[in-house]
Order: sequence, then structure tokens, then C-alpha cells
Amino acid sequence: MTEPARPGAKPRTATAAKRVAWLGVVVSLVVLVVSGSVLAQRIAAYNEALDRPIFSFIQGDKTEFTFAGRPVTITDSLNDAGEGEVAVRYGDAALTLPVQIPQKFAFPGLARHADWFRVQMFAESTGMGQDEFESRINSGEIKPRLVIVTRNPHSETTKEGRFDLETSETWGWGEVRRDLWTFTFHELLREGGFSSETLRFPESGASFYRRQVKADLAGEPLPVRPDDELKEGSWQYQAALPLMNRRPGITTEQQGLRNAGWTLPAASASMIALMVFLAFALAPSREQLEHRVQRAA
Repeated sequence: MTEPARPGAKPRTATAAKRVAWLGVVVSLVVLVVSGSVLAQRIAAYNEALDRPIFSFIQGDKTEFTFAGRPVTITDSLNDAGEGEVAVRYGDAALTLPVQIPQKFAFPGLARHADWFRVQMFAESTGMGQDEFESRINSGEIKPRLVIVTRNPHSETTKEGRFDLETSETWGWGEVRRDLWTFTFHELLREGGFSSETLRFPESGASFYRRQVKADLAGEPLPVRPDDELKEGSWQYQAALPLMNRRPGITTEQQGLRNAGWTLPAASASMIALMVFLAFALAPSREQLEHRVQRAA
């Protein structure tokens, strides 16, 4: 004979399900802690092995100052719409830069050209905070470098559209089409004169990966990033960031997660499992729901 159920007693199936759910919580939590810990260790090891230098920057806003014992002057030659040229003189060397993004409002200092023109003092600061970095600059312990960075929104050739649409070369379109950008770096050398270099906005990691997959399927050599592209971790990359309305995504080939191995899928799966098991473990029983409905009625 079957023993009659006692009033208020929970069905055995419900109790067993709860036990299984709590067991799943414990197991998934242990897997999450272990895989997450190993994942963090692997990313830390990747970053340590990368040995990438860190640079700190100080933004300049003056049109007249001195660098390496030579006077530097920055003057405008603009019309009412803000179109024209910016002339930079460093000692006996001169540089003339066409305005890339005209600004009709005459803001003071270099603010009028902030969208496309920056003066930045920088140096390597690996292992230093910003306060220590600036203190060493002021004491002369660190000899900084000085660079003028310009963003050129329409430097690259516009790619042919898929629907035969012609786009106007307006300021707004130039801000959207980042693949057309280039950045020119005019470094003021301590021995005098300028050293100039132009680099392109980096191709997104997703686009680069698609090209690699396409080449692999076609049996062709895998593409590599061009030398005239901004490289993540370089001082040029960091100097160009203040001129961007949105920074580029991290390139997939530079991510520490490439060293994750089994830990990333294990941590992800255990996190999902933990949420599912926890939901079942904390879910009220049918009797509790019926009791709540009766009380509410």
C-alpha cells in the first residue's frame, strides 16, 4: 500500500529536483571559479610577455611656447568660414598645414582646430602614474618629445558603393567614414626641424578576419596588416586617439583572450549554467504558488 501524503509534505520529485538544482549550482560555481582564475592568470601572462611600452601625453593649448630651446609659434590664416591654413614655425623650420575641418567660430588658442589638430608632449611612462610622470617632466629627469597630430578625414579614395550611390564629401560624412581617415604626425626634433609620417586608420578586426577567412578558403596567402596603418600600442596610435570621435575596436590579433584556451568557453558555459541552476533552485514550488494565490484571493 502507498503511504498517504501528509498535509504540507512536498512531493519527492520536487525535493529531488531541488537537490539536483543545488548540486548544479555548486558544481557550476566551482568550475566558474577555477576557469575564471586560470583565465585571469593566462591574460596576465600574455600581457607580461607582450612587454608593450606605455606612453603618457600632455595636451598643449598655447600658440607660442619654447621646446628644446627653440621658439614655437602657431598662427592662422583663415577666412570667415574658418577655411585656410595653419602655419607652424619651430626655430628656423616652417610647416604649413591646410585646415582639414573648418570652424567658423574663433575659439581661443588651439580650440578652433581641436577636431583635426593637436599639439602633444609625450614620453614613455611605463610603471608610472600621471603625477609622477609630470613631476619627472618638470624636473628635467625625462626629456619629452613633441608632436603635432592632424586628422585628415578625406585622405583615402572612397570605395565604390554597392547601390551606385554617390556620397557628398561633407564634414558629417567624413566623420562617419573612418576608413577614409589618415593621421599625419609632425614631430619636432630636438636637433631642429620636423619629422613627418602619415598613417591610415586601422582596419577593424572583424573586417581583417573576414579577409583572412576568404583568402584561406580560396587557398591564397593570408593577408597581413599594411605597414602604413596605425598599430595598436604604438605612440602614434595613442596620440591619434584624442582626435577620434570613437576609438577603433581592439584588433582581434592583439587580444589577450587569444591566450585563453579552454578557460574562456569553460567560464562562459559555467556562468550560464550557474544562472540556470540557481533559477531552478530558488524557484517556488507549486504548493507555495498555490498558497500565495489563495492568500491573495
